[in-house]
Amino acid sequence: TGYTVTSNPGGFTGTSATASSITVTGLTNGTEYTFTVVAKNGVGSSAASAPSKAVMPRGSGGSGGSGGSGGSGGNGGSSNIDPIRSTNGNLTLPLGKVGEMSLDGKILITVPANASDKELKITIEELSEIPGLLANHEVLASSIFEILKNYSGNFSKPVTLTFTFDPTKVKDNQTIALFYYDEGKKAWVEVPGGKIDGNQIRVEVNHFTKFAVLVVDKKSGLPIVATESTEVNFSDIAGHWAEETIKQAVRQGIVNGYTDGSFKPDATITRAEFVTMLMNAWKPSNGNTTLSFTDTNEIPTWAKKAITQAVESGILSGYTDGSFRPDGNIARMEMAMMIAKAYGAKIPTDVATGFSDESEIPEWAKGAVFMIKQIGIVKGRDGNQFAPKETVTRAEAVTVIMNLLHVKKIE
Repeated sequence: TGYTVTSNPGGFTGTSATASSITVTGLTNGTEYTFTVVAKNGVGSSAASAPSKAVMPRGSGGSGGSGGSGGSGGNGGSSNIDPIRSTNGNLTLPLGKVGEMSLDGKILITVPANASDKELKITIEELSEIPGLLANHEVLASSIFEILKNYSGNFSKPVTLTFTFDPTKVKDNQTIALFYYDEGKKAWVEVPGGKIDGNQIRVEVNHFTKFAVLVVDKKSGLPIVATESTEVNFSDIAGHWAEETIKQAVRQGIVNGYTDGSFKPDATITRAEFVTMLMNAWKPSNGNTTLSFTDTNEIPTWAKKAITQAVESGILSGYTDGSFRPDGNIARMEMAMMIAKAYGAKIPTDVATGFSDESEIPEWAKGAVFMIKQIGIVKGRDGNQFAPKETVTRAEAVTVIMNLLHVKKIE
């Protein structure tokens, strides 16, 4: 019988024939660690224990020193610095403090003491729509997260990132790796040294940007690319009227599901989400001007480029009060206007839409509603109603956008 203790971060190990005292070497003073224990005998190995209480090796005179000591299953050592923790994706870390922050159990960031020479303010944002970031249709095993700090430049000490990924995305002869997005090259670059433990991968980085776990070929290490034959499975679309359209849109990189395996086809979609989805399909090359909406600072980072592209393309103009209202649910009449403008033809005036609720459709939207009905992009709801002021579901948004692409393709 023997025992192996493993540190997190770092993956440093120590072994012993007894569990009373196990030394783990290679640890860094000022870095906080947890430890897990695996017992081994002639039959095999046990599952890893739950992580120990976090400890931090100290310098001379400290318990464990630079080597660190893991006694009784990895609980050795002591810390003279209590870490500052956050679980909501926002952390302010004073100079000299250790920090640990997470978001919804999907990502964990561990910042050692003195990784920066100034106060740190860190934010994590999970990107729900990702215009242009999956241009080659890379297969995600996690969400894309954008991690930002309050100043430019690299850290003076490595910062540890731990990502939880979906193992069901990984097929035979495939594995996963953590990548960061190179804004200059517009490409995903692998972060070296990733250590996989169950459904988590841990890496050390010296800077923050956008990160994601991608599925890669086990032999070449290159990202797997989704194709038309790539299987798309969501837990909540089987038998849904838009099932096949949703799958097609996902394969084309227009929309994604959620990390819990669902798509939520009947959930409403916000204005920011719809514009992002539309630009993912339209793929305009612009998007470099500065937005001037009165609520620009409320637009999520992941949506700003798509909204800028829509404004520059003449598809979007916002409200008369100068706002965009990114988190507001998009109404069907607003959707009709954006789709009609994306189609590109002149929007007619003084027309009758032919829907039974014609009187409910505002004059400014009637031409757009008439146009997209005539060319087969929208059919309306039950009772030949357009329901102009009703909100749009994710399934409806996907269907309308895919219909638009189909109409443009056959013209």
